[in-house]
Amino acid sequence: MSDTFDANTAPFNERTLELEEVGPDTYLSVDLWRPKGNRGVFGGQVIGQALTAAAKTVSSPFRCNSIHCYFLAAGNNTEMIAYEVRRIRQGASYCSRLVVAKQSGRVIFIATVSFQRPEPSVLSHQYVMPQVPSPESLVSREALILRGEAEGDTFKADEISNLPVETRPVPQKELKGLPVNAIWLRARGDMSQLGHCHHQSMLAYASDFALISTALRPFRMNSPDAKHKLSMLVSLDHTIWFHEPFRADDWLLYVMESPRTASGRGLAFGRIYSRDGVLVASTAQEGVARGVDLGSDHKTIEFIH
Repeated sequence: MSDTFDANTAPFNERTLELEEVGPDTYLSVDLWRPKGNRGVFGGQVIGQALTAAAKTVSSPFRCNSIHCYFLAAGNNTEMIAYEVRRIRQGASYCSRLVVAKQSGRVIFIATVSFQRPEPSVLSHQYVMPQVPSPESLVSREALILRGEAEGDTFKADEISNLPVETRPVPQKELKGLPVNAIWLRARGDMSQLGHCHHQSMLAYASDFALISTALRPFRMNSPDAKHKLSMLVSLDHTIWFHEPFRADDWLLYVMESPRTASGRGLAFGRIYSRDGVLVASTAQEGVARGVDLGSDHKTIEFIH
């Protein structure tokens, strides 16, 4: 693929985040995706739908500045999820919402969402965006799978190609075995006619890709000489802080690192940059990370930050 402009003009599929209003501040999903091999529906879709539900109870010009989520039980894709929004506080500069997600009356997910009225700031700093190859010079994850250069099969490649988000992994050969990762991502299709809350919800959806799995990279479980086998990896919580406006249908660089895996849990942090180098969002996620030793002595793998 040449390093040239990569158009993204197809119609955007809004169904992924679409909600039906079924009562006062209560909304029902119309689409749920359960990835092949997953215990439940994709957590990123639940996060994106929860943010969409909360945003429906907030008036302009407020926009989300953070969302803090807890996954309490696996959701299934045979019954739509009901999102109940509670208006906790309405202030002049900030307002807060609590979102409770239920299936069959059982709470499976909760989120606290903060919205801020935009304001100028004379205080501004950020980490510089790492220098990586452009997205146009890289290929999609599904293409890597079909080439045999990434884990998966034809079914997995087809499943990924039908998602509303495209990802292009950044090569990490010189960092192999380190708890770091990076991908370019963007929504498939033109979102230019949609409001900023749609872009935030779409990025919330996409932010669940590859984050917690960064905590597994030091163990190289897909290598022929792997010393560990994964037995469980599921999200416990997920947080996103939105710093600046962005376009979710333009390429965004997602840089991830994991400082610790221990006690059956893995922790990962992420930074999301717009193409021009602006840090537009930060993420954090903890998940259950359980493995089995394949006849090796257990010891902590240490890295210098």
